[in-house]
Amino acid sequence: MKREKWQPLLKWGILSVLLLLFYAFQTTPGLFQLGWIKPILIVALVVCVSMYEGAMASALYAMAAGLLWDISSDKLFGFNGLILMLCGMFISLLCIYYLHTKLVNSLLFCTVTVLVQGLLDYFFYYAVWNPDGAVIALVRNILPTAAYTVAVTPLVFLLVRLIERHMSPVERV
Repeated sequence: MKREKWQPLLKWGILSVLLLLFYAFQTTPGLFQLGWIKPILIVALVVCVSMYEGAMASALYAMAAGLLWDISSDKLFGFNGLILMLCGMFISLLCIYYLHTKLVNSLLFCTVTVLVQGLLDYFFYYAVWNPDGAVIALVRNILPTAAYTVAVTPLVFLLVRLIERHMSPVERV
């Protein structure tokens, strides 16, 4: 009885530390870098956590992750927070009502989330202000970063699934 009382708090503590750790990995220069691209580890983590949590918890976790990402980016503060919050909530609702929490679904969700964020970033920060060089930014930065992020998603999914299996009282199929 006592363990069940502290288990959700411990789980969210672990997920919060994991978010801060992934943020540190993501913002460390040269770490996990292939050429000029780096994976967006926060997006993969938000997608995987959202697959196992409720809509409100997913939205809040995703918003916190997006705002953390906004701190280190040169974008309008709240841009990534809003995008990740909406995507996290949508992923959670899809997994609750329609889809299973499987690796293939995490890859699909991560692909869609990274592409939505990347294409909105492309439109608002490249295509609107610099239409001549916008395609170069899309092909050289946004799409390779999206592919690299999706490539690391299985490792993040397995880590989150391990945490959820040990810490959650109810298991999703």
